[in-house]
Amino acid sequence: MIFSQKKFKTKGITLIEALVAISILIIGIFSGFILVTRVLSNINVIRDRLTASFLAQEGIELVRQIRDTNYLKILSGENILWNNGLNNGNYIISAEIGNSGPSGLIPLGQSETPYLKYNSNTKIFNYISGANTPFSRLIRIERLSEQEIRVQSELNWKSRSVNFKLVAEDHLFNWLPIE
Repeated sequence: MIFSQKKFKTKGITLIEALVAISILIIGIFSGFILVTRVLSNINVIRDRLTASFLAQEGIELVRQIRDTNYLKILSGENILWNNGLNNGNYIISAEIGNSGPSGLIPLGQSETPYLKYNSNTKIFNYISGANTPFSRLIRIERLSEQEIRVQSELNWKSRSVNFKLVAEDHLFNWLPIE
């Protein structure tokens, strides 16, 4: 069986085909431009969210440091509780990281949480020296039982005229019961 072949003669593209191709090309380029513009405009928001998550984690780690320092004191013979200094309430951290002693907690009461500062020389956030930042951190401690405390590290900040809040929570336990 022999099939017949029809030959089409094309001398070029029509004006309609050219307009359709150009329209598709313009839509693709314009979509990419909009995507890049939106990503670039949100870089500061993304950076601030990442910084806030690290600061929240740091707040919990500093409370864990106080608990672990209590364990070291207990093991060296001092007669204190594992959760000494970790009472119910709202706190801020009292010392910069890197100081010779462990950090402490300062009770806040009803006052407003102070904003953190960023020391560009030491690359450390603190309440003592450096440039002001939009971040404020509140450490909330609640004793749930004699063997457990809940620690919440709450970060508040403003980025691009929008208020943000991030809360990290952890439960610390008495893993070294003295009998």
